[in-house]
Amino acid sequence: MAAAVEKCDLHQRVALSVLKMVGGEPKWIMLGFMMVTALLSMFISNTATTAMMVPIAQSVITQLVTDTQLENGNGGRTNCKRLSTGLVLCICVAANIGGIGTVNGTPSNIVMIGQLKELFGDVETSMNYMTWLIFAFPLMVICLMTAWVTLTLFFLRGGPTKDDHIKEMLRKRYENLPRISYAEKSVIVCFFILLSLWIFRDPGFFKGFKNFFPKDCYTDATSAMIVAALLFALPAEKPELCTYKSKEEMKKKSRLMDWPTMQKSFPWSVVLLLGGGFALAAGVKEAGLSVKIGKSLATLNHLPLWALQILTMAIVMSVTNICSNTVTATIFVPIVATLASEMQRHPFSLMLPTTIACSFAFVLPVGTPPNAIVFGSGMVKVNDMVS
Repeated sequence: MAAAVEKCDLHQRVALSVLKMVGGEPKWIMLGFMMVTALLSMFISNTATTAMMVPIAQSVITQLVTDTQLENGNGGRTNCKRLSTGLVLCICVAANIGGIGTVNGTPSNIVMIGQLKELFGDVETSMNYMTWLIFAFPLMVICLMTAWVTLTLFFLRGGPTKDDHIKEMLRKRYENLPRISYAEKSVIVCFFILLSLWIFRDPGFFKGFKNFFPKDCYTDATSAMIVAALLFALPAEKPELCTYKSKEEMKKKSRLMDWPTMQKSFPWSVVLLLGGGFALAAGVKEAGLSVKIGKSLATLNHLPLWALQILTMAIVMSVTNICSNTVTATIFVPIVATLASEMQRHPFSLMLPTTIACSFAFVLPVGTPPNAIVFGSGMVKVNDMVS
């Protein structure tokens, strides 16, 4: 689904349609960038979202710097530099935060869902797309607003107050986009079909349609496969139903998704990493290593739950800034699940904070691909990220 959105450039249309509505003040421009980036990161790759948003931010920064220097000469250069850093840095921060909003927002979330099945088998966990969204979306909004306020205080104080040219520039960029294509409309429909299937499979507050199927016969993966098949089957151009087409002409018709695009865009390395993590979790459970780890950590049993949550999140956030969040989740999620079981606590009490903390890699460029992209733009230094 995410690859289809990228293929038809629907994400660029969504981004510009939101950004053109924000005002000319830098703080609202920053909020607009963060909202769009977080929204897109909930459903498509954080890396692709950041790679698309950074050039848009650079064009906004160029306009801001030009207008500020025309008004103030070289006197506002320092403030413009801090403003430029803040507008680019907010993109990778929002991309990392946005990933926690949905189950498929970032691989570390998928790791946790998979580990639940590996560690606890057929036990009903009540964790699905809808329950995750209810839990994580408000948390994502709070984190996003906190990050926005923090970045505003650090980078926008004393900078230019308002620039109406920015709003006009974004409006023109949106108007220069071609008319919404048949492919974009089809992808939007497929997206809402997939979202509806995920939400209404098992909403929690009423019986979902999964009850019409045998147990474990219909999962969230089933919905994803159905929509994926639709993307490969549906044409990218409006079909001419009243016109005869030969087989050769039909084969030349492009689809919403094709195999070359899939090979290029799909994160195959993440799939292999997830599979290896699930195999590792199963091996740890079968060999009894999880029990030994839990008993060795039983010395932490005297700590209150909130202190243990803070401790595990601090450790995970330290590791995820120098290591992939997927790898970090693969290592730590089974450990904290075992620890929670040994302490006779609900596994979610430690698994959820640990999983969320895996996405909070803001300090170093190597923490996540969005950080690396922003650092590679040349407008952000390591000191800026650490601060």
